[in-house]
Amino acid sequence: QRPILWQSLQHRWAEPNLWREQLAAVEPIFRDGYQAYGLSHTVPLVRHFELKNCQVFDEFQTWKNLMFLPVEVRKQALADPETRQKLRADLADPRPTNFHRRWDIVRVEKVVKPENQKYDGKTIADLGAMRNQDPLDAFLDLSLEEDLGTVFWNANNGGDSNAMGEILRSPYVLVGTSDAGAHVQFGADFGYGTILLGLWVRERQVMTLEQAVHKLTFHVASIFGLQDRGLLRPGYAADLAIFNPNTVNSHEPEWANDYPAGSKRLVQRSEGMHYTIVNGTVIHEDGRMSGELPGQVLRGPLYREHKAAA
Repeated sequence: QRPILWQSLQHRWAEPNLWREQLAAVEPIFRDGYQAYGLSHTVPLVRHFELKNCQVFDEFQTWKNLMFLPVEVRKQALADPETRQKLRADLADPRPTNFHRRWDIVRVEKVVKPENQKYDGKTIADLGAMRNQDPLDAFLDLSLEEDLGTVFWNANNGGDSNAMGEILRSPYVLVGTSDAGAHVQFGADFGYGTILLGLWVRERQVMTLEQAVHKLTFHVASIFGLQDRGLLRPGYAADLAIFNPNTVNSHEPEWANDYPAGSKRLVQRSEGMHYTIVNGTVIHEDGRMSGELPGQVLRGPLYREHKAAA
């Protein structure tokens, strides 16, 4: 007698029609009176990686084995022609994988050496053409030239805007597959709300502002059984996000060097989001935290029933 949330309903490059099949399969579940909401994101789920620290290729055994080698040994292996043939064979295996195997999607995000800045923002396919190399060789050679410090960008899903528009409009889809910062060095996915309001509402107009606010507030509160949240109404908790609909959006993720032992994490800032208010108290104003902590644990209806019975 509870809703089901399942991950995830997105356009995937490796299976471009899967999202249609998933929506078609879930429709009769709702028609029969049950709730089984697919979770979706508002942008491609991006992973930023270096060949010093990489999980993108873990579905391929040779690639995965290399990532567990000491860095100096790994560099020797990546330069070895026989090893490269095994890496190619891994990618040529026809078995389904989440990684799309497309070098026209993976791109160079940040280079180390000034002379390589001409490659910033280029796909690996472009990189290969610029260097007169096979894309795989260009990808590995550039990284080796920069002591495996080159930062690359990849997204396995969410890249087809028409498909994502249809997914986000679906009444069977909840917006939000944020990891809340769990993948601190590989992705920053928690800007989905401001991206929904900025990119999909204002720029692409796939839904009205009212529909988007509903998806982010009362729709979620209803599914989770939070009876005093999600609406502006007397007696409800004063949880508010005050934003400018003409400017609201997310910035690109950026590095923050504030973790222990000199390590870093990815953060994502917002634009046009002026106040966050929790239980009537301002906790965030124009990019600055107030230090107030008025939040509390929220309990669903089954917990309250059990407590009352006890």
